[in-house]
Amino acid sequence: MKVLVMKNDILISGPSLKPSNKEAEILIIFLHGWGSNGDDLIQLAPLFAKHFPSAYFLSPNGPEECPQNPFGGKQWFGLDFDSDGQIDRSNMPQKVSLAAENVDKFIKHWQNQLSISNDKTILIGFSQGSMVSLEIGTNNSFGGLLCYSGSYIKNNSPLTSKHKIMLIHGELDEVIPIQSMENAKSALENLGATVSSHISKNLGHSIDQEGINKGIEFIKKCNKL
Repeated sequence: MKVLVMKNDILISGPSLKPSNKEAEILIIFLHGWGSNGDDLIQLAPLFAKHFPSAYFLSPNGPEECPQNPFGGKQWFGLDFDSDGQIDRSNMPQKVSLAAENVDKFIKHWQNQLSISNDKTILIGFSQGSMVSLEIGTNNSFGGLLCYSGSYIKNNSPLTSKHKIMLIHGELDEVIPIQSMENAKSALENLGATVSSHISKNLGHSIDQEGINKGIEFIKKCNKL
């Protein structure tokens, strides 16, 4: 996969999956969770490709090394911890905003490369990747935002029904509690977005087959892909 300068002249890269025997008509970008990397979510690409054969899949690595996972772990932004070892969220809005600006440059680069517009671009995020996806997506009108196990960090300007968002969360998520999804849904709907949601029963901080199926259904409905 090609690379793009994102921040501080650091080149990022990650795995991709190109359409087979077709010109790309849809751009689907996976944004992984904290401490993971692009190799994680690209494993979902073949499952989605069965339904979207003209999609070009990208799964970039976060631009920063994750200190808590030195064995290939990446992050879109670093986490701060208080004296009790709990996550300090006071600076998180600024960190999410900066991460989103950098990823937005990456998205625009690939849209230009493939001649694909915003309405044919889908973001799929997991955990921290969902936070960044929501930040970028609420400042653009993409074809759809599919967010697994995340939360909505910032309150942005008013949205419209063109902002199509699907939130999917594990019922037993111990990392980002299910209430975060409910709060995100309420906040995004109050801002004017079209939001649907699904709770995966007996699931923790992960993605299951049911969630994948719901995500595929959502993307199909977006712009009638």
